[in-house]
Amino acid sequence: MLMPLTHGAHSVTAVTLDINSNTSNYNILTAATAAGYSAADDTTAIIVNIASGVSVTASGAPAIRTGALNAASNLTINLASGASVCGANGAQGSNGGTNTAGGAGGNGTAAILFEISSGTGTYKVVNNGSHIGGGSAGGGGAGGAGSAGARLTDYGSGKGGGCDVPNVYGSAGSSGSAGSSGTSCRAESGTAGTAGTGGGYPSGSCSISVGAGSGGAGGSAGSPGKAVDFGGLTVTTSGTGTYYGATS
Repeated sequence: MLMPLTHGAHSVTAVTLDINSNTSNYNILTAATAAGYSAADDTTAIIVNIASGVSVTASGAPAIRTGALNAASNLTINLASGASVCGANGAQGSNGGTNTAGGAGGNGTAAILFEISSGTGTYKVVNNGSHIGGGSAGGGGAGGAGSAGARLTDYGSGKGGGCDVPNVYGSAGSSGSAGSSGTSCRAESGTAGTAGTGGGYPSGSCSISVGAGSGGAGGSAGSPGKAVDFGGLTVTTSGTGTYYGATS
């Protein structure tokens, strides 16, 4: 919606975008364009108002991203009482198979991401809502168990005895434990997975015929997302609401 604003003798307009119901993966450029804004040649200010109690969430992306707005357009994002903006949590790392490492946990996404190239406008986030929180990191996957080692079969010391096939196997190791993900919308770090233990050999004096696996390493945890990712711009953050995660 284009709202007229008066500054002295000059009348200009601002694109006002009202988010009045819960939504996900909100793109300011897309919404402003639908309201008549043209990023190529339009320096109109943009105001985003998130209504009381409304939640803006994310799936695999920032909850709110600016898109490539005109570099000279001012942008203000307002959160009313009880509103929240939450980045997406990183995925849990996959558990390793036999002798393989666990997968790394995924990174959380920013709650609000500025993407304005060489921006010269004034940029503000006014959080009078409940909270703005980056997505928390995913935990690392468990390291896989080590495979069992083997010795040749011991046929004794009599005639025809000695060590020969088939192989006799020991015990496989144990898988490690998966790491933990952080709490949703709190920009928390996850924990790494633990390594699996190595496999063992059977008792006996015959030579080792199959080496035991050492077990896989635990996967590393991901990194949490920012509450507000400035994207290299100067952004002012204020308000009475809580910011979970970095604002930078």
